[in-house]
Amino acid sequence: MYTHLLSSVFEDWVDELSGAALIDYALICRAEMLAPRAAGCGCDALAAEITYDRALIKLCASQRIEVDVAGFSDPRRERERLERKLAAVGIDLVALTRESAST
Repeated sequence: MYTHLLSSVFEDWVDELSGAALIDYALICRAEMLAPRAAGCGCDALAAEITYDRALIKLCASQRIEVDVAGFSDPRRERERLERKLAAVGIDLVALTRESAST
C-alpha cells in the first residue's frame, strides 16, 4: 500500500529543484518527517514520510543512485539504505540534519 501511495505522488511533482536547492528541500522534508507529533496525527506523519521519500528519491536520481519504489515496502530500511548511498557520494543528510538542529 505504501509503495502505491508513493508511486502516485510522482505525478504531482512539479518542482524543478536541483543541486543545492534539492538538497535543502530534502533536509526540510527530513526534519518535518522526524518532528515529534501529537498522538493521533497518523495522517500528518504519513504525509511527511511520503514527502520526504519523494524528495529522497529525486535526490538519489539526481546522483544516479538506483532507486526502485518497490524497495519502500519497508520504508525505514529503504530510507536508511538510500541515505547511506547519498553519504557515500558526499551528501550526508543525517549529518546535515544534525547540523541544522544544533544551530
